[in-house]
Amino acid sequence: MDFFYRLPCLHRSLCLFVCFHISFSSFSQSFQEIRDDIPAPEKIYLQLNSREYTFNQIIWFKAIVTDSKDHIPTKLSGALHIDLINPLGQIIDSKLLKLNEGIGAGTLDVPGDMSGRFLIRAYTDWNQNFGDDHIYTTYVNIYPLREQSTSDLFDDLKITRSPTGNLELSGKLNVGKKHEMVAHFSWNSGNDSILLNGNSSNTINLSYEIPQNTPWIQVAIQDINGFTNSKTFVLNAAFLDLQFFPESGKMIQGHVNRIGFKAVGFDGKGKKVKGAVFDNNGKEVALFESNTLGMGTLSLHTENNLTYHAKVFSTENVYGTMEFPLPGAFQVTSILSVNRLKDRVRFGVISNELNDSIGIKVSCRGKDYYMIEGLLQNNKLISELPLKDLPHGIVIFKLLDKGNKPIAERLFYNDLANDWLELAVSMDKKGYSKRDKTELDIRVLGNGIDSIDVNMSVLVLNKEEWREENYGTIQSYFYLESEIRGNIENPGWYFNRKNPTRLQDLDALLLTQGWRNYKYPSKRKTKQFFWPQKGLTIRGKLTSTLSNIGKNENRQLSLATFGQKMAFYTSGIDSLGNFSFHLEESYGKDMRILLYADAIEKRKKSQRLSIETVPKPKVVYNQDSFGQKIDTISKILLGNQRKRQRMEMVFDSLYGVTQLEEVVVEDVWLNPQRQKIYKRHGKPDVIISGDSLVKKEQNWSHGLYSILMFNYRGEVMIEQFSDGFMLPNIPGGPTLIMVDGKLLSREDYRQAAYMPPKNIMDIEIIKFANSFKHSFLEVFPETHPMNLPPAGHIISITTKGKVGIYASERAKPGTLDTTIQIFSPVKEFYAPKYLNPVESKEEKPDLRSLIHWKADLKTDHSGRATESFYNGDVTGDYIIVIEAISQKGEIGYQHQVYTIE
Repeated sequence: MDFFYRLPCLHRSLCLFVCFHISFSSFSQSFQEIRDDIPAPEKIYLQLNSREYTFNQIIWFKAIVTDSKDHIPTKLSGALHIDLINPLGQIIDSKLLKLNEGIGAGTLDVPGDMSGRFLIRAYTDWNQNFGDDHIYTTYVNIYPLREQSTSDLFDDLKITRSPTGNLELSGKLNVGKKHEMVAHFSWNSGNDSILLNGNSSNTINLSYEIPQNTPWIQVAIQDINGFTNSKTFVLNAAFLDLQFFPESGKMIQGHVNRIGFKAVGFDGKGKKVKGAVFDNNGKEVALFESNTLGMGTLSLHTENNLTYHAKVFSTENVYGTMEFPLPGAFQVTSILSVNRLKDRVRFGVISNELNDSIGIKVSCRGKDYYMIEGLLQNNKLISELPLKDLPHGIVIFKLLDKGNKPIAERLFYNDLANDWLELAVSMDKKGYSKRDKTELDIRVLGNGIDSIDVNMSVLVLNKEEWREENYGTIQSYFYLESEIRGNIENPGWYFNRKNPTRLQDLDALLLTQGWRNYKYPSKRKTKQFFWPQKGLTIRGKLTSTLSNIGKNENRQLSLATFGQKMAFYTSGIDSLGNFSFHLEESYGKDMRILLYADAIEKRKKSQRLSIETVPKPKVVYNQDSFGQKIDTISKILLGNQRKRQRMEMVFDSLYGVTQLEEVVVEDVWLNPQRQKIYKRHGKPDVIISGDSLVKKEQNWSHGLYSILMFNYRGEVMIEQFSDGFMLPNIPGGPTLIMVDGKLLSREDYRQAAYMPPKNIMDIEIIKFANSFKHSFLEVFPETHPMNLPPAGHIISITTKGKVGIYASERAKPGTLDTTIQIFSPVKEFYAPKYLNPVESKEEKPDLRSLIHWKADLKTDHSGRATESFYNGDVTGDYIIVIEAISQKGEIGYQHQVYTIE
């Protein structure tokens, strides 16, 4: 039992002076860890329709961005960046999402040529000020439609024991014709890489000594094109790591100490254990038993000059005589303990190092709520607070000395169920048949809850493919995952009201993982300042080489944008040359803009325009050797998706494709660069001079592709996408773009469309280029060898002076011609509507697992909302998942199961 249960109430009443300061500003400057005039970082949450996909599927998501303190939908940011990142750390899809009162929805396209564990991250410009802690990240698994086996590559690898007695991974790698590869090794506590050289027999000999006490090792083989295959070898399936975490960080001798513990297996997942603690004399002093996630708490009265260790019991004796040491207890230190007592929280201090007054600061998400000050009596101090007077969620108690220096801290979860949105879901029928219409009635219940203007999402999918506790919910994210660093295993477990021990489990989690991992208060971590992005905004600066331009000169800047509609803007320039434009909403991928600074003629040549660019944060991809392990749910999901996709025909959309006219072939001078291109890729079939492009340029033209589109037809197709992206294609195969002898990366394809014709010397079209597979791999290194196109074409562009794709027309000083990212279009979720529920022989079977997705459903004035959808042809249980947030920051979650017979 903890110490404060034995302390008389009389001592509590005499030793405390309690100051109830509710206002943040009521604290002195020394306690103010976040400046009042600088907003805290925002919280970002993505609800995904799944975490597992196959090739060419769509990732549907809803985004919610709130303030940190009260979870009120943000008014600070109006845009959210979302990236899909492959296992090589490359951004393969990027969206700019429009936020309306902190809420938005969108999609990401699953690639069709690379499988593995992909990272999805989301961030606002404002949150970049606070580092990686406030960038939302989650991982999804992408599987190929066809089962792919890497067994041939690793078939001959075995774990053997070397003559020195150490374990080693050795054997032959069946690599085919690839002769230069890199082997990456990783294990529980380290990593290494070695270069491999092949031989004429299409194999590579591998021999690698495995570090001692390693439970597993993963080998990943990467070729020169970036292809990676990997396999994990488990050396000790019975491996166990058991760690102990004293409450508030330290144990003190001669007192009862509360200790959290966590046990993990070889794969880093929690493992249920039970055992006992012994002192160094072999005396058993405490028993312990964990929950299913491997965590728990125990109490230990420590004696002077004794050390302690734990042993784990097992009926199979798989752990043998392993001993796990506990941290040592200190003779002189301070500890802070916190406990829940029905409707109150009790907290106390034991210290034999502090002699003067102490303080206990109580805060939540960077906001201070109480400061309790007092003198220690008999080295102890005790106090209590009503739970209802503290916010819902993680509350941090911090012990301070008389100089306000932090001595110890303890995280506590304050569970106020009344602060949750209570959602009631009713259905129009008790049971459903195939293709039946399902109608939902959703109501927000509860006294004192703002049921008006509640924003909800409705997700309906096959229950076999749902992992509620594994991936968490809107509640587990906002109240737990967003505030604790590191991965939390099965976060939904702690918010399942059917779990009778969830509060004890939460306390064990905060004792073991929360200590030293709490994200608040947040501080700015970057040298560059990032402005909050309200919408589409252009900021920049006009500079001049002339020193006699008056600071008060009335200068104007003009801006033209070329989106779906042309628009014109004007802006003043301050005395330092700074300017900004706030644009109307535009949707697409990128939009061309043209800036022009007014000035008298003699000053035009001295002017230079530049716009601020917001760099993307560095990609941080956390490797997980067991992150794509196929379990029962994964097998069901893959089986269902493969069955459905085998029965569907997938066609490439031809919407927006325009055929062009004949192209005039012109002579060209064969310089050394061209000789190199011709030798590798072949001679061109069509050549267009830059002069001919300039002659055909019109006032409304906006770059190279627009000129090709309207003036050169027959040999080239310009494919236009709904987001404004344009792609030139030669019939008969895929087309790559080359500029000044170098193949463009996929990131540069957008910019090539806007190349000024005055910068172009000529364009060459090489049909059915030589060595095309190798060229294709240079641009798309993640492509599987079995999916490489057999043939294709290259459009080679040569620029004057090799200025490349990013150079503007040099003849116009005082102007800037470039592109900016604009809001991503929102796809509408399509699902069939069946007027006749009877399946006809002419119709394809409806094998959907994702039955319905509604990202933006709002309640009416009575707190009610309705939604309907049609079921498919697959019988079984389905789950309806509803997540909600109110304008006041109240959060709700509900799910309901129904059956299709």
